[in-house]
Amino acid sequence: MNEFNNFITDANLCDPPLQNANFTWSNNRERVIWCRLDRFLFLLGGRRVFPGNRQIALTRVTYDHCPVMTDTIKVKWGPSPFRFENMWLEHPSFKDNFKRWWSEENFHGWTGFTFMQKLRSLKEKVKVWSKETLEMLRKKKDIRRS
Repeated sequence: MNEFNNFITDANLCDPPLQNANFTWSNNRERVIWCRLDRFLFLLGGRRVFPGNRQIALTRVTYDHCPVMTDTIKVKWGPSPFRFENMWLEHPSFKDNFKRWWSEENFHGWTGFTFMQKLRSLKEKVKVWSKETLEMLRKKKDIRRS
């Protein structure tokens, strides 16, 4: 084991922490032995590329080893996609706001370009409206509970 640990150190490898378990293997006998055998090893430089790298022990089903999954949490790969919520259509002010927002914006240029610009502008307005409206509904709900 010491030789293996020395190899990890000499090769500039790191072993991210295992999040939800101390061990990944058991002999499943009356006199239980637990060990951490399963792991992912990464070059130390990889910590800069994937700073939130972690290992997670998954549920053991029938085997004597826990499957281990690696995950990168703090990495933002880009903007999250816009999702239209059907419940917005049921809100009394949404349709009128939508019509007003759509007609407010006038872009000039090629038809495809102006259409895309209107959609981008509309998306931002819907996001703000949704955030404000849902926040108001949450506050009303909290007041009722009090």
